Amino acid sequence: MYRTGALVVDSGRLLLPALATAARMVTGVLYIPLPPCGSKCTAGGQSAAADPTTPTTEGHGSLFEATQCVKQVYFQISKVSPLLDVRILLPHLSPSLRPSPPPLQHSIDVLLSPFSSFQDIQKSAGYQMLAEREKSNLESKFQKIEVDRESEVDPCAGRDPSFLRSYSDTALGGTFDNIHNGHRLLLTHSSLITDRRILVGVADGPLLTSKILPELIKSVDVRISAVERFLSDVKPWIKREVVAITDVYGPTAWDSSMECLVVSPDTARGGEKVNQERRRKGLPPLVIHTIELVGSDEEKPSPEHKLSSSDIRRNTLGGYRKVEDSHCLSEYNPSQGPYLIGLTGGIACGKSSIFSRLIELGAFPIDCDKLGHTAYLPGTTAYSKIIEEFGEGILSETGDINRKVLGPIVFSDKAKLQRLNEIVWPEIWRLAEEKIRQAHAEGYRVCIIDAAVLLKAGWDKYIHEVWVAIAPEKEVVCRIIERDNLTEEAAKKRMAVQMSSAEYVSRANVVFSTQWEPDYTQSQVAKAWKELQERLS
Repeated sequence: MYRTGALVVDSGRLLLPALATAARMVTGVLYIPLPPCGSKCTAGGQSAAADPTTPTTEGHGSLFEATQCVKQVYFQISKVSPLLDVRILLPHLSPSLRPSPPPLQHSIDVLLSPFSSFQDIQKSAGYQMLAEREKSNLESKFQKIEVDRESEVDPCAGRDPSFLRSYSDTALGGTFDNIHNGHRLLLTHSSLITDRRILVGVADGPLLTSKILPELIKSVDVRISAVERFLSDVKPWIKREVVAITDVYGPTAWDSSMECLVVSPDTARGGEKVNQERRRKGLPPLVIHTIELVGSDEEKPSPEHKLSSSDIRRNTLGGYRKVEDSHCLSEYNPSQGPYLIGLTGGIACGKSSIFSRLIELGAFPIDCDKLGHTAYLPGTTAYSKIIEEFGEGILSETGDINRKVLGPIVFSDKAKLQRLNEIVWPEIWRLAEEKIRQAHAEGYRVCIIDAAVLLKAGWDKYIHEVWVAIAPEKEVVCRIIERDNLTEEAAKKRMAVQMSSAEYVSRANVVFSTQWEPDYTQSQVAKAWKELQERLS
């Protein structure tokens, strides 16, 4: 198996059979110079390239044929290897006029082709496209693959050879989180029909609020960089503008040089809104160019292979994540004590069920909420300091601290809440350390420390990993209202004084979401525990 490969074929009809073979040999990135898709890529028995009014891609057939070839590649790879990053290198309309292209983003480990020898492959246009962007010795990386010529597939078979023109300036938009085959098809097709400038709007801010697991969406800078790198590989000689957008219009609402807006059927209504705004400003409407991101029934990937960005985010739940600038302990010595996992999250995030399951799986439990109750008991240092700070009005008839009285006082005033925390948190962690020593004495390998204040209290510097539970804000508000019999306003006030889900996630080694059915939450926990055992073994 190879991390990065290139596939060179001499005909679009050979591409799909060869792709299936290459996908079994390459795990990361696969470069494919766009092969000739013209004379044999026909529909209705006549080549679309025979029409002199149809734009061509300099020896690669009509623009229509090239886009069909690109589409079929991504439909096929979604079925056979959906996680493989396929990048189709596009030709220049006038190779003699284009500037020298930059190197590829990834160095090639293997050159795959059905050509019988390296001398034969050197004569192909695809190899020449590749060789000028990969400076390593490709001859030493050449590997012949067997492709049955009788299994050739015409990417254009049965499709209407519609007239398809190119545009000087083209725009498209999307979230582009965890770039997948739908994104790659959209970006590659848009590049194919663009002659001068491509503008990509990357959704941010309010455009993300309705997304599934928005807390797990990568930062807009990371997503912009991923789009730029992909486009640099695919068609480097067109001008690229990749910008963050916070509304459906972006620069297309005022850019007078823009000609075409590329959309999918799901985003076509957004294109209509853009043109309404342009008409209002006296600008000509854009050509709305719609790309089907899924094929016919026989072309569609099976459900287990069809991945969207939200699917990919869901698949990361329960999995280990590296955290930049982590405060956690970097070393673990079993002889000095158990491996310490801190479980945290906001109010009503559902971490109690996760905590219970981890205990069943074999972790030693340390419930910091219970330890907090202990810290409030009469006779403790914290008890005396709390009364001194907040007065005897917070005491019950029995002399205990009435937390239902104290709660509204501190939750409505951040300064008072901070003062309470400064009194109680050190005592809670002292009690937690006693529990950790107990776990070590009893031979436990892992401690799970359930602590809502884990990060705010700075306790992450005492543990090895942070595990976080999250849930959507609307769901959390409903849970608080039902659980604590509060009004919606009071529930939101409780939420306002705590960290956001995004802040929790930014510091989490493992993330759980409890917004779906309980069995799905428990499957995330089982995954996290299994991976933890593997890390510790």
